[in-house]
Amino acid sequence: MVRARRAIREPLTPRVVRRLPQLAAGLAALALLGTAVGAEATISSGAPALVAVPAAQVVAPAVEAPAAQVVDDALSVAEISRAAQQRAAAEAKKKAEADEKAEAKKKAEADKKAEAEKKTKEKAEAEAEAKAQAEEKAEADKKAAAEQKAAAEKKAAEDAAASREERASRSSGRAALDASQLGAGAGKRWTTVALNARSAPDAGAALVDVLDAGDQLAITERTSGSWRQVELGGKAAWVAEKYLVDRQPKKASAPGGGAKAGVSGGACPSGSSVEAGLQPNAVAVHRAVCAAFPSITSYGGVRADSVPGHPEGRAIDAMIPNYSGSGNALGWQVAEYVRANASRLGVTEVIFDQKIWTTQRSGEGWRSMGNRGGDTANHRDHVHVTVR
Repeated sequence: MVRARRAIREPLTPRVVRRLPQLAAGLAALALLGTAVGAEATISSGAPALVAVPAAQVVAPAVEAPAAQVVDDALSVAEISRAAQQRAAAEAKKKAEADEKAEAKKKAEADKKAEAEKKTKEKAEAEAEAKAQAEEKAEADKKAAAEQKAAAEKKAAEDAAASREERASRSSGRAALDASQLGAGAGKRWTTVALNARSAPDAGAALVDVLDAGDQLAITERTSGSWRQVELGGKAAWVAEKYLVDRQPKKASAPGGGAKAGVSGGACPSGSSVEAGLQPNAVAVHRAVCAAFPSITSYGGVRADSVPGHPEGRAIDAMIPNYSGSGNALGWQVAEYVRANASRLGVTEVIFDQKIWTTQRSGEGWRSMGNRGGDTANHRDHVHVTVR
């Protein structure tokens, strides 16, 4: 017998809902059929035999729908349930992966932000530390400069006080000595260098004469410190005793070419370097001072300066040894010697011991200068000479 072809079914979901009672009955019938329909196998002592149980002996519950249709519907429901479970599992997995990815991204962004904040903080701390170090160094430099300046000012004040005390002491000594009174004769001496003769035993006293090297002098018994009284034209004068000898020195050879009248023009041991770049008058001053004061061995010539003189080779410095002590008297001897020979040497200016003399204001004698700071700036350690 040929089955009639089924009509096209309506959508599955309404159909399943409508047939839920039948599905329940079908499932129960399937359970009973699994136990009632089939064969029971028993094993005897002989050959195995299969005893069939008649189906008529099994009473099945009444089923409204045909069994085949119920089974078909049950399978459809199972497939739908399994597909739904698979979809749910896939969606849950996809959601878990998305959550994990979002969490990883969030963590990466948080780590990146934390790292950026850390670097910003470290940079700010480093800049703050560098700024603090710079401020500390600036403060230390400022403090050191202030201490150095204070030390220089203190030393200048001490030197000035010592100089005043020394001069006061010499002045009081001269007052008691009466330098103009001739003492008893004590023999003869000869000068070893061109030597200043003064009215009193003081480098600041009036210059009486400039004696040539090798001159014979009549000395007296009177002395004052490093000074010896001599007789010049029947009057008392004072010279530095260390430049006197008791025997006539050998005559020096004639001065070299270019010398000024009355002063030495011979080459000086220090001339090889100092005279480089000097103008002729400055060279003449150097050689004259070098010959008259052999104890001075250091000179300054051409150098950069903010004022005219040294840069053009028209100035020379005679550095005075032990200038803060006994050398002060030597410095004044050099200054007075150059001043006395200014016209012959082409000198226009002499500076020493914070005093200045110029040809333009020669009638005013030595004039005081303002305090410029250190001993070199105040010309205490050297005699400065400027020439035409």
